[in-house]
Amino acid sequence: MDSCAFDPDDEIEAKASDTLFKNARLNIMIAHSNLKEIEHPNTPVWVKQEALTRIYTIETNLTLDEIDIKNKIHKILTGNGKPEKMIKDAEHVFESHKYGGYFVTNDKRIIRKRKELSGISNARIVKPTELLESLESEYA
Repeated sequence: MDSCAFDPDDEIEAKASDTLFKNARLNIMIAHSNLKEIEHPNTPVWVKQEALTRIYTIETNLTLDEIDIKNKIHKILTGNGKPEKMIKDAEHVFESHKYGGYFVTNDKRIIRKRKELSGISNARIVKPTELLESLESEYA
């Protein structure tokens, strides 16, 4: 779960993130690459506290195939922008790819690129409301 998923500027998405994060049945892992973002002043205090109880990935050496996928993710996210600004986002998406599952975010740049990213990554990139709707329909 990306720290921007709790962005208070979008109340509907922030509320959905709260619901997901507080659901004890969900196994929410936090990528090691997200740790510094969680410490950001805009991240709600309760999220910072709750994040301490979650499972974190750890940084590991990557295989050549993994390096290739991570580089492709970075290239897609960068587009015509500045590569240095996309390093962390590429790491977040790659971690979701590596461990399988959803990458929950409100980052508009990542959301816009999710279809292209799905061609090289098995991370399912969704907004908080989209994951919540999917889970509700699955368990309805």
